[in-house]
Amino acid sequence: MKAVFAAVLLAAVLAAPAHAAIQGLELIPVDGEDYVRLGEWAESNGFKMTWRDKNDPIELTNQSAVLRFATDARNARKSQICGVTVMLCLPVISRGGVALISLSDVQKNLEPVLFPHKSSLPVRTICLDPGHGGKDPGNIDGRNFEKKYTLLLALATEKLLRDAGFKVVLTRASDVFVGLPERSALASRAGADLFVSLHYNSDSTRVRGVEVHCLPPAGMNSSNAGGGRGHAPAYAGNGQDDHNILLAYEVLKNITPKLPLEDIGVKRSHLEVLRDAQMPAILIEGGFMTDPQDSKKIYDAEFRRRMAQSIVNGILAYKEAVEEKPREIKPVSAAIQWPGRQ
Repeated sequence: MKAVFAAVLLAAVLAAPAHAAIQGLELIPVDGEDYVRLGEWAESNGFKMTWRDKNDPIELTNQSAVLRFATDARNARKSQICGVTVMLCLPVISRGGVALISLSDVQKNLEPVLFPHKSSLPVRTICLDPGHGGKDPGNIDGRNFEKKYTLLLALATEKLLRDAGFKVVLTRASDVFVGLPERSALASRAGADLFVSLHYNSDSTRVRGVEVHCLPPAGMNSSNAGGGRGHAPAYAGNGQDDHNILLAYEVLKNITPKLPLEDIGVKRSHLEVLRDAQMPAILIEGGFMTDPQDSKKIYDAEFRRRMAQSIVNGILAYKEAVEEKPREIKPVSAAIQWPGRQ
């Protein structure tokens, strides 16, 4: 009973900063959505806010973090947390010269990353999902098929994860077709603690860079659909909202600063493998096969190994952020002396 009470007390202490960030702040309705004053939220969490002009980015700083929020229409919903791009569900807006941020973005984007929720369950088993396969080639660049390179990346990542002490399961280990519903179902049957789907991108406009997707909060649109409030229901994957965004953030944070790949950002997507996942789940788009710079790296074995190592580093950072540390038991320094005994 004491151990249970201690665990509950510890969870409450760890969650306190996130709760304190909202309690006492005035909710301001805008077009049917609740917002809070960004400056007040910043102050309640020990950040200093700098905003020089209404069209300039807003910057929040403290001893350990820097947050930036775009305010111009062209970059609406774009934010950065410690240098990592994170697309918000709704844009930061100005009302009467006061910056407002949606309550949804505070609770579903900022706080899960800045104040990670601890879990009593260890992160031991990773399900890697090489996209496409068999009759589904994925994106095609000349003689290069996406399905080939997602599998090669998965195999390289599998080896490094096993070296790091994880158990790994693959949704496919060869060039076979696996239906989308079966991928997340396989992860559940294997008791996976995380689901990581691996893909490469394609775009006719020669965009390049890496993006990591996780499921939008219930009722929100996908990032590529413009974000904002929508009619999406709550899916099974929404049960892990806080850890979905944290996993996506930590993985992207460990890819782009260490590899010469552009940071497109953490995005939200209603992809089937993310909707159905019973564990924290992300989908990595590791570059654009249609871009000459990205494709050269995608097809290079050594660069692929470095990408795999960055993914593993992100998983390790996530594990460190969410796992509760066991209580230290101090040894008794002297034997107990019973009355009347020598």
